[in-house]
Amino acid sequence: MNIQALIAIMKEKNISTYNLSKLSGVDSGNLNRIINKKVKNPKIDTLLKIANGLKLNSYEFAKVCGYIKAENEV
Repeated sequence: MNIQALIAIMKEKNISTYNLSKLSGVDSGNLNRIINKKVKNPKIDTLLKIANGLKLNSYEFAKVCGYIKAENEV
């Protein structure tokens, strides 16, 4: 999972961790563990909930999942 991409999208959309928790239905504690890299490989259903909460398109979802590198990564 590309946490930097997730955080960048959250900032771009002006969504806090708390708001994302409410929008996605993912427990705020679990979401914080993901963002703080305590959970390295979240379940696909959790990723889908986050993606739906953020209204991500396929490209953004692939970037957050780590399948596509962010523009600033080499």
